[in-house]
Amino acid sequence: MKYLTLCLWLLVLAKAMPAVAANKTTPLLDYGDRKAPALWQSLRDLEDKKRQEPIRIIQLGDSHTAGDYFTGQLRQRLQNQFGNAGIGWLTPGYIINQRSSQVLLRSTGSWKLSDAKQHKHSGVFPVGGFINTSAGNSILEIKVKEVPATGQWRLNIWQNSRQTPWSLALPGGKVHKLPGQGDAKAPWRLSTQELDANKVSGLKLLAPSGGKLGGVILDRMAPGITLDALGNNGSVANVINRWDSSTLRNQLQWRNPQLIILAYGTNEAFGKDLVPETYEAELRQAIRSLRGAAPEAAILLVGAPSSAKSRPPHINVGCRVPLPPSLIKVQNSQRRIARQEGTLYWDWSAMMGGNCGAQFWLKQKTPFMRPDLVHMSPEGYVASADALYVALLDEMDKALKRLAVAQKN
Repeated sequence: MKYLTLCLWLLVLAKAMPAVAANKTTPLLDYGDRKAPALWQSLRDLEDKKRQEPIRIIQLGDSHTAGDYFTGQLRQRLQNQFGNAGIGWLTPGYIINQRSSQVLLRSTGSWKLSDAKQHKHSGVFPVGGFINTSAGNSILEIKVKEVPATGQWRLNIWQNSRQTPWSLALPGGKVHKLPGQGDAKAPWRLSTQELDANKVSGLKLLAPSGGKLGGVILDRMAPGITLDALGNNGSVANVINRWDSSTLRNQLQWRNPQLIILAYGTNEAFGKDLVPETYEAELRQAIRSLRGAAPEAAILLVGAPSSAKSRPPHINVGCRVPLPPSLIKVQNSQRRIARQEGTLYWDWSAMMGGNCGAQFWLKQKTPFMRPDLVHMSPEGYVASADALYVALLDEMDKALKRLAVAQKN
């Protein structure tokens, strides 16, 4: 493998990881994803400076994604390797208990949030499952945590407004109107503004009364990687099936991702009455919907990570603290669906040393788990993302070598 830093990184990881998982690497498994070969070749071309178009990656998931510690580290590793194509797709405003590792979103005025995972909320939900509606005098301010990379940038918003367009106030006070593009009758329209790098931080979106915001995207107009972290705290994979199918198709065709990562399972694992057949049908439907909307994207299914639950209902499999009642059912179903649907698969729990791993991670000198034994510490998320990064590059390297041998024969 030509990545000279990989072996050094593995040595560092082996020292940093809990003893239960030390000196182990968890491979990325390819159960026959038809778009994986094109993904690996695109990554290699990007690395070799043969590709000028960015590669878009979208991760959909629960709180592990919504916190953007895991995705933030994975994004950083990929952008360091393949180039920085920008910040990517953000939630439509500040959402409690969620964060971005790249920007601070500050909402002022009156906003009403609709969340697809809550059945009391309704609407034509876009990708990500959030709708933020302005009730008047509403502003969304975007502050970038680090100095944006040089060059030209593009702001895109998915929005809906009646008559008055959205406006964008640049740092320094200049205001641009953002009229919607496309069908005026469509539930979601795209508005775009190109920006210099020094204008990216401090942007203010000025919302018309009744205007709906479905997503904010900040892309750098350069080759490289974007990794869109579209997590929904507390959600399950079936939330995808509540998103509007027409909007899903339109937005993913516009984004044109080459990889979609599905990182759900923790919340399903805590359900005491999970029926594997029902769960698998819902997961299968979500995967097929995404494939129909983004036919060029490989799908990576990430298995539910290790967690623990001291109070009943739970299951005891010999760990110091019992497991959530449906964790093993969920993990078995995820792997079964990955095989049946022909996706990529990565076993997060195996990377942690197995289903007792969360308990070992908590007891390390530098804890890799939080005391709730559900969420990881920042260090645990970093270690997890680094392991997935290595698995991605390792599978890319192996797949391209196999292809080269096949072409010679």
